Amino acid sequence: MLEEEEQFADQIKEYLYFADSLRTVCKKHELLQYELEKAEDHLALKGQEIERVIQGKTSWIGGLKSKVFGSVETPEEKAARVKQLEEEIAEAEKAVEAASRTVWEFSQQAMKDIERFKEQKTKDIKDILTSYVEMQIKLCKKGIQIWGNAKGSFEKM
Repeated sequence: MLEEEEQFADQIKEYLYFADSLRTVCKKHELLQYELEKAEDHLALKGQEIERVIQGKTSWIGGLKSKVFGSVETPEEKAARVKQLEEEIAEAEKAVEAASRTVWEFSQQAMKDIERFKEQKTKDIKDILTSYVEMQIKLCKKGIQIWGNAKGSFEKM
């Protein structure tokens, strides 16, 4: 009977392993979400940078360089810099779209897997507990039979 109880315990332990798998899925989702947020931050920084270039503002390092070396950005250089930043923004937008799509696809697949698990879990646990109760009933019937035989033996004495 102990072996049968161990089998039931092993079946229930499988659900503990699933909990670990679910934790891993959550960590993966967090990582993908972090990558998306990082891509969005990068895009926002590029947007701010192009605004500064268009408005003619420079970073403190650029301002320091122009004062020290006496160079001023020409309109051609400014146009080239704007064009470069526009290309970088386009790339950053594509990266945000790709990261967003990856997060969405991963979330959809994870939700399908979780729903499938929930449905299967209910059935499996019901089957496991039903089998366990049936085993306990058999064990009790066997115990009653043993005590009945023992009682009969004692009465004959």
